[in-house]
Amino acid sequence: YIGLIVGTGTNMATFIPAEKITKLPSSIQAHGLIPVNLESGNFHPPYLTTVDDTVDACSDSHGMQRFEKAVSGMYLGEILKSTFPLDEFEEKFDAQKLTTIMNYPDIHKDKYVQVAHWIYNRSAQLVAASLAGLVSLLVSYNKDIKKVCLVAEGSMFWSINRKDKDYNVLVMEELEKLLNELGIGDVKVHVNKMNNANLIGTAIAALS
Repeated sequence: YIGLIVGTGTNMATFIPAEKITKLPSSIQAHGLIPVNLESGNFHPPYLTTVDDTVDACSDSHGMQRFEKAVSGMYLGEILKSTFPLDEFEEKFDAQKLTTIMNYPDIHKDKYVQVAHWIYNRSAQLVAASLAGLVSLLVSYNKDIKKVCLVAEGSMFWSINRKDKDYNVLVMEELEKLLNELGIGDVKVHVNKMNNANLIGTAIAALS
C-alpha cells in the first residue's frame, strides 16, 4: 500500500519491514510492517530549473521542500509567474488559476497556455517518478509483490484538464512507463480515491 497526497502540498507514506528501518532504536522490538511517513515533499530532485530556484528563494522555507515546490498546487502558479517575471499576475496565483488557463485557452495568451501545460505535465511526471522509486524499493524488500494499491487524495491529483489528459491519468501513464524501464513492469499499481485519507490515517495512528 502507498498513500499519496498531491494538493496544496505533497507527501507519501507506506509500510516498510521493521528490519529495514535503520532509524528505529534497538530498544524498540518492532516486527512486521511499520507505517512510515516519508516526508517526500522535502526531497531535492535533480534537474530543477532556475525558475524553480526563484520560486524557492521567494518562499518562506528557502532551501526546503524543493520537491513540493515543483509539484504541489500551492507553488505551480508561482512557477508560471516566475517564468514571466516582467508580466503582471494576480498576487495569489495558485494551481487553480493555472488549470483555468489550460481549460480556457481562448481567453489567455498562448504563451501562458503552453507553459501552464508544461508545468502541469512536469508535476505529474515528477510525482510518477517518486512513486516509481518507492515501488522499486518495496519490490526490493519483497520480490513477490505484483500489485500495489495507491490511495491518492488532493485537489491537484484529481484535477481536471478539459483540453488534455487529467492529472491522475498523466501520473499513472508515466508510472507504468517508468516501471517498465526499471524492469518491474509486471507490478501493477491500482489507484483509489479516498477523501481525507490523511485525517483517517492520523485517527488510526492515535488509536493504535
